[in-house]
Amino acid sequence: MLRSRRARAPSPALRQSQRLIWSRASDFVSWLGLGPNASSSDSAPSPTKPASPPQSRAPKLKTPPPPNRQAAKRVLRPQLPADFAFPTLQPSVDRNKRNSAAYALGRFAQKVKRVSSSKQLLDAWQVASQCRPFVVGQKGPFRLRLATEEDAGSDNLWLMQIVPADVFAQLSAGTSSRAMFMGSTGEGLAANVVVTNETLLVGAMVKAFYLMSEHKLAVAFFEAYDRDRRVWLQEQQLREAAKVSDGGCGDPENDSEAEAETETKTVAIDAVTQLPRAVYSCYLRSLAALRQSKKIVRLFEDDEHQLERVCSTVPDLSLILHACYHEKNGELARRAIDKITEHSPVAVVPLGCYELAIRANLRDKKRGERELLTAIHLVRLLQEDGGYILKPDLWCALIKVSLNMARPDCALEVFKGYPHHRIHENQTSFRQALRAACAGTNSTALDMMHFCWASYNDEYSNVKAVMDERKEYEAAIFLSHTTSDASVADAVLTSNTPARNKAVETELLNMMLWEMLKHRHSVPSITQVLDLMEVTRSKGGAVVLRLVVLALFEYDMKQKKLPPRVAVENSLKFWGEHSSVLSGQGFLVHLLLVECAEHQWDDECELLVDYVLDLGVARVPINTIVKMMETNEVRGQFEANARIGKKLLDSLSPKNRWKLREEFYERYLMSYLRLEQFDQVREQHALFNLEKRYPHNEVIRTIVEDAALQ
Repeated sequence: MLRSRRARAPSPALRQSQRLIWSRASDFVSWLGLGPNASSSDSAPSPTKPASPPQSRAPKLKTPPPPNRQAAKRVLRPQLPADFAFPTLQPSVDRNKRNSAAYALGRFAQKVKRVSSSKQLLDAWQVASQCRPFVVGQKGPFRLRLATEEDAGSDNLWLMQIVPADVFAQLSAGTSSRAMFMGSTGEGLAANVVVTNETLLVGAMVKAFYLMSEHKLAVAFFEAYDRDRRVWLQEQQLREAAKVSDGGCGDPENDSEAEAETETKTVAIDAVTQLPRAVYSCYLRSLAALRQSKKIVRLFEDDEHQLERVCSTVPDLSLILHACYHEKNGELARRAIDKITEHSPVAVVPLGCYELAIRANLRDKKRGERELLTAIHLVRLLQEDGGYILKPDLWCALIKVSLNMARPDCALEVFKGYPHHRIHENQTSFRQALRAACAGTNSTALDMMHFCWASYNDEYSNVKAVMDERKEYEAAIFLSHTTSDASVADAVLTSNTPARNKAVETELLNMMLWEMLKHRHSVPSITQVLDLMEVTRSKGGAVVLRLVVLALFEYDMKQKKLPPRVAVENSLKFWGEHSSVLSGQGFLVHLLLVECAEHQWDDECELLVDYVLDLGVARVPINTIVKMMETNEVRGQFEANARIGKKLLDSLSPKNRWKLREEFYERYLMSYLRLEQFDQVREQHALFNLEKRYPHNEVIRTIVEDAALQ
């Protein structure tokens, strides 16, 4: 069954769909009549064979299949006829005659480039590729025709003959000519001809096809020639290697001379068969127009010589870098940048080329440390050789990739360049870089923080250099800021102030604190951020402060194994030294009170109340104290409630006492009632005029009535 499936012929619909994807070069083959049923002899019409009558158009599905791909490629190459005779080189030619022939050849090449129709070029190629003498039509549109005896005797026409490049290299051996020489034809049509290297016509046609946007034809002609050229070079190397090996037992001096002669011949055929750099440029542009970036990358991956030739101009370099970016080939992108900086030092490489090379390394399919180091090397070239600055998104991407590859040293190196690259702290990319650094538990985030706020860190050795960069950075960003009218005091203040907005500074430090808490950094690391926030007088947000206060308190309790009272005292001492970070000490007492009440640490709760009352803060956490008193009441701790309430009422001013809510007085009077101090209930009720303040409070009325009945 499997054999029968393999032998099954393709359906007509499949053959039709295959034909639709054939390029213009294959259509040209069909136009020449070089199908699989046609031989090379019947490609030209025979004078004895009558013309076939026109037939009606066949159905679509009856169309014969196109020729194979090899036949299509062969049609784009010169076809040497069976009776082909090589022209002989004329050893001595008059100088004026040689100049006139060169001028005629130049005019011919210019006409080929200016042809506006691909059909005319294909017709001309059909004539020239026969490798017979031809002439250029003088009148009408551009066309070529084979030369006749009348043309050979005319003094106004130059006969030209195209020969394959490898044949031209053999015929012109010993001369310095690479494009043409004056030759003589053999028997039959005896005349002087301008023997032309086929590279001239192939290059002109590739340029012409590119200019008329026939990119498929341009690519087809170039690749067909380049394929044969590689074969010629390989054959030449094999022949010369065989000659050297055959004479291996001879004289060493003769062997060295033979090797030198071999190298000379190889270099000669390489130079004669090589297409000009402009032709390579047109080929690359055609490939780019066809979106064949993979072919561009494959062309230069193993060919250093061509990469050096093509990368000598910025437009060609840009094409190669775009292909490297699309194909994620960072290694070739770096080589291309290195080639143009080494061999074309005068060329001004634009910023976009450096960025493409960097992004190609960051997008490389096999991205590793080598690609990362290559990208950082390109950043140095961008900065030192090009004098450019890095865009914020690319700067941030380099830092993220470095951190993902566990290279914090590279991330820190790139981060320290942000003043030079004019990246402001309020930009999203800057925040993302810091956030990415905080995701790891190493010291990278702290190192970045100390670099940003180097003016506050006496341990930083290069504070002056950093501050000089900051001043340049500030002058570049805030262009409207002028100091001509500023006073001396303002100038001193400006020199001591970092180039950042105070709100941005506070937001960045709060963000770092939040991210470090989220990713469970060590408490000593978090303490460094709090120290900096205290120095810069940056207020912490309520949510992040709640987390950091509890984190430090748990660290003292669980890691240091401190008793509750010592842990509370340590927290009060630490936050007393970092009072600028807190919105107020009342918030701190509120957090610690909740924690102590949850663990039923009565002495520590009373300590906190005494602390906040002795401190004399304006915002006492009354609600928290009331909740704590409610918990004590459930547990029967009425004496603690009475002491706390008494201290609170004695410490508050009459204005603040007026702000106390009725829930507080309910707990306060209930504690005296449970302690059977009925006189205190009546005295406190009368002292604070609670009957008038809360006339509808049933709880207070009931407590007073119960005390009066006793």
